Amino acid sequence: MGIDYWALLITVFLYGGLTIFAGTVQLKNKKINTLSSIAMIIGGFLIILTSINENNFGYFTFYFLILGLLLIHFSAINNGIKLYKKITIRHHLIRLLVSLLIIIIFLLR
Repeated sequence: MGIDYWALLITVFLYGGLTIFAGTVQLKNKKINTLSSIAMIIGGFLIILTSINENNFGYFTFYFLILGLLLIHFSAINNGIKLYKKITIRHHLIRLLVSLLIIIIFLLR
């Protein structure tokens, strides 16, 4: 297990864990659509699962990672529109950069 593996795990656990936490809090507060909260939680779990156990998903691991990241992104956009009536570009650019970092580290390992 090289440094790229640990970098992937740390990044994914932080991003996925915080996303699951945010989705759970949103689910409890009921300020947004329940489906959006659940999609965010599933997205967080998907990226964590694909990073820790690549062999369970086989050939489709990369696609499950992308699916998880897309669920998170679409939910975040939906939540921003629902809560603030706008899309915060800086927020989504940071999310995009973190997602690209996760994809790059995943592909390099």
